Amino acid sequence: MQSLRASPAAAAVLMLAILAGGAVFRLADLANRPMHCDEAVHGIKFGRLLEEDSYVYNPREYHGPSLNYLTLPIAWAAGAERVTEVTETQLRLVPAVLGILLIGLPWLLRRELGLTAMLGAAVLTALSTAMVFFSRYYIQEMLLVAFTLLAIAAMWRWARFLDGPNEDGSGSATENRPCEPANDCAARAETIPRDANTGMESGTVGRLRAIRAGFWLFVLGAAIAMMHASKETCVLALAAMAAAGVLTLPGFWRAGWKRCVFSVLLVVLVAAAVSAVFFSSFGKNPSGIVDSYSTYFHYLGQASGEGSVGRHVQPWHYYFRNLFWWPAGSRGFWSEGFIAVLALVGMTAAAAGKGLDPRQRRFALFLSIYTVLLTLIYSVLPYKTPWCSLSFLSSMILLAGIGAAALLRSLPGVVLKTLGGVVLAAFSAHLGWQAYQASFVFYEHPRNPYVYSHTTDDVPMLVERIRQVAAHHPDGTAMYVQAICPDHDYWPLPWCLRDFSTVAWLDTIPGGPPALLIITQPEMEKELLRYLYMAQPPGQRHLYVPLPPPEGREEWLFRPNVPIRVYVQLRLWEACRAMGEE
Repeated sequence: MQSLRASPAAAAVLMLAILAGGAVFRLADLANRPMHCDEAVHGIKFGRLLEEDSYVYNPREYHGPSLNYLTLPIAWAAGAERVTEVTETQLRLVPAVLGILLIGLPWLLRRELGLTAMLGAAVLTALSTAMVFFSRYYIQEMLLVAFTLLAIAAMWRWARFLDGPNEDGSGSATENRPCEPANDCAARAETIPRDANTGMESGTVGRLRAIRAGFWLFVLGAAIAMMHASKETCVLALAAMAAAGVLTLPGFWRAGWKRCVFSVLLVVLVAAAVSAVFFSSFGKNPSGIVDSYSTYFHYLGQASGEGSVGRHVQPWHYYFRNLFWWPAGSRGFWSEGFIAVLALVGMTAAAAGKGLDPRQRRFALFLSIYTVLLTLIYSVLPYKTPWCSLSFLSSMILLAGIGAAALLRSLPGVVLKTLGGVVLAAFSAHLGWQAYQASFVFYEHPRNPYVYSHTTDDVPMLVERIRQVAAHHPDGTAMYVQAICPDHDYWPLPWCLRDFSTVAWLDTIPGGPPALLIITQPEMEKELLRYLYMAQPPGQRHLYVPLPPPEGREEWLFRPNVPIRVYVQLRLWEACRAMGEE
C-alpha cells in the first residue's frame, strides 16, 4: 500500500485499467434488452427534439432536459435526422458514458480519499450490479449521480484553498503525500508570503490560488445546474451535501464571511444561469425556467405517494432489500452487502481517525454524514423505485473504498495484507459476476432486483410479427393501426413502432371504423367486441382473429403478468398465411 501512496503514476495506470473494465460492462451489447416504458417515453421526447428542434419542460412528468440535450451530439455524430434512424444503443450511450465518468471521478478526490481508497472506490463503482445495470438504462438517474459526485469533488477541491497554500495540489510534495504530522500543513503555510492585513497570500501565488479556487466554484455551480437539469430529486442530495459540508468543510468557518458569501453567490449565479439555459430550451421556452422551480409543488405530492404514483409506494426497507438481500429462488440471493460492510468500516475509520490525515478524516466524516442523511431521506419517502438508490449507493461506495483501505492498513505484515487483498478481490469479482448476470442474462427477469415492471422479450417478437402483417398491406408501415390500452398503458410500443406513421394511441374505444390491426389488453376486450361487431354498420363488420403467440406460449406478455392482445382483420391475416407467415 505504501507503494501506491508514493506513486501516483502507478495509481493513474490502475485507474485507466479500471475505467476500461467498467467501460466493457457498460458499453457491450447495449441493445440486448427491450426498452423499458420509461426509456421509450424519453426516446420519443428526444425524437421531437431531434426532428422539430422542440423541447418543452413538463413540470409534472418526465424530469429534466439534460438527458435529451446530451443525446443530440450522439445522434448528430451518427448522422441521424429522424427518430426512426436513432437506435437503442445510441440512446443508452449517454448514461453509459456518464457511468464510466462516475468510475473515474474519485480521481479528483484522490488526496481526500488516499490512493488506495480511491482505487477501491473506482473498482466497486465499476463492478456494482446496480451501477452497471442502470448505466445501461436511458433514464436520468445516472446523470444525476455523476453530476452529484462531480459537485462533491468540486466542493472539496475548492475547500483545499481554505486550508492554506499548496492545498490545490500545485506542489509535488503535497500531491504525493498527506500532511503528517497534523501540523505539517500549517508549518508549510508559514513559508508563503502573506499580506499583513488580510492574511491572504501575496503576489502571483495568491492570484493563481484565487483563479484555481474560482475555477472549482464555477465547476461546482455548473455541476449543481446539471443535477437540477437532470432530475428534481437533486434537492435531496443538495440538502444532505449542504448539511454535511457545513459540519466538515475545512476552514469554512474561519475563511471570513465575505469570502463565504462571495463563494456562495458565485455558485448560485452559475448554477441558476446554466440551469436556465437548459430549462428554457436554450432561450426558446423562457417559462420553462419558472416551471423548473414550480414543479416542486407537484413533486411534494408525488414523493408522498399521492395520485397515480401510488403504485410506486414501498416500505421503508425497500432499498435495503433490493441492494443487500434479494432472494433469487434456488439460485440463492442477490446482494451488494459487501459494499455496505466496507462502508461501515469506512465510517468507523472516520470516527476513530486512525491512519487518516486530518483532511482525509474530514472528508470521510463528510461522506458518513452525507450518506446517512441521504439514505434516511430516501428510505422515509414512500415513493420508491430501484434506480433512486443510486444516489446514496454512490457515496456509500466511496466510504467502502475508505473501509477497504483501512482494513488493509490494519493488517500486520505483507502476508496478511496480501491475503486481505485476495479476499477483497474475490468479493469484488463476485460483484462483477452479479453485474454480468443482471445486465446480460436476467436483464428483464423478475429474479433481478433491479428489474422494475420491465418489458419482456415477447415485445420485440410481437413487433416483428406486426411488421410482417403490415408488409402484406398496400400501405406497409403507413397502415392504420389502433392501440387501445387502459390509462395509455401501451409503452414502449410508440418507440418500437416509431416508423409506423399512422397509429392511433388511445385509452378508450373510439368511434368510426376500426383499424385492420388493433393492439389492446384483456380488460378492454369486451368493449372491443362491441366496437367491432355491434357499433359498426351492417355490411361493414369484418371478422378479426388474434395474432397467435410464439410456439409454446399461451399469450403475449407485455410485462410480467401483464398480457397484451393483437387482433388482425381476417382477410389481412389470410394474406399473411398464404405467404406462410402465420
